[in-house]
Amino acid sequence: MLPVTPLRVHDHQDASIVVGTDGGLIGLNKKGQVTDVLRPMSNPISSSVLLDGHLIASWNLYDVDAASYMGLIPTKFFVDFRGTSEMSRERDVGEGPEGATWWRKLEGTVESMGGAENQFVFAITGMGIYSMDFKTDDDVASVSEFWRVHYPTWSLSSGSEIRDRIASILITESGVLLLSEGGEWILLSAEKGDELDRGFLNLRNPVYRAVHSNGFGTMVMTRGREIALMDCNRSRIDRIRKIPGPVLDAHADGREWKWTGWRHDGSFKNGQLVIRMRSEIGVGMLGVDRCICNDGAIDRWEGYSSESEVV
Repeated sequence: MLPVTPLRVHDHQDASIVVGTDGGLIGLNKKGQVTDVLRPMSNPISSSVLLDGHLIASWNLYDVDAASYMGLIPTKFFVDFRGTSEMSRERDVGEGPEGATWWRKLEGTVESMGGAENQFVFAITGMGIYSMDFKTDDDVASVSEFWRVHYPTWSLSSGSEIRDRIASILITESGVLLLSEGGEWILLSAEKGDELDRGFLNLRNPVYRAVHSNGFGTMVMTRGREIALMDCNRSRIDRIRKIPGPVLDAHADGREWKWTGWRHDGSFKNGQLVIRMRSEIGVGMLGVDRCICNDGAIDRWEGYSSESEVV
């Protein structure tokens, strides 16, 4: 069992990084070994994205007027498999996140975050969308603002009870893709933040998150029993509404989508949906053949077998 209760998983070339529900972070390698637990702040991590060499995370401070911390933590913390212990310490909140080579306190609540290569984009509720450029020199990180635009106005929603907030931000080959909880999407220019395109997924459930694979497309996960698959040009959308429960993490290998979620694993290739039930809840994919369950166990991802159900 893992020393943290997993919330999400970030794939890394040396070790996947597991974000715990209480704010703890660990590295996990292919042998199942884990690193020390790094707990940068006492608050849970609200959003995180893994870029080259750094994990970028945010912590929302709900006990004060809307404010957040944001920090860059080098991935070197998550590739040393000497043992498992706590690496946090008692600290003054003004010191910023433990282990961060760069951090800032922000006015407002970080709603979502995404990134690729040396660019990351985040949204502050009701205030704006911010694109940042970061560089490292001798392990010293520097971050500068690339552009900022106003917080978007959402005009469509899957239901009146759904609060229109940004559920996911992705940097794709076409630009920066924003997806609202209500199912609307906006494509922004990666260079200037100008709006390039806009559409609506027409889903039955609120959007939970999304993942993107260059050249393959985007999977949009919902909090219900459906997902949506968008091609790279967003011209074709496949809505799959026959899954047993919410999908929590997914991986695309260029040929098919594989995912894990609420008591099932699944795949979709050439229009064929394959479902395999499981007793646990799959929280995150670990490579292409294993997944991390909500109880901290590492289990084999259940692909096609004689017990799989082809829908």
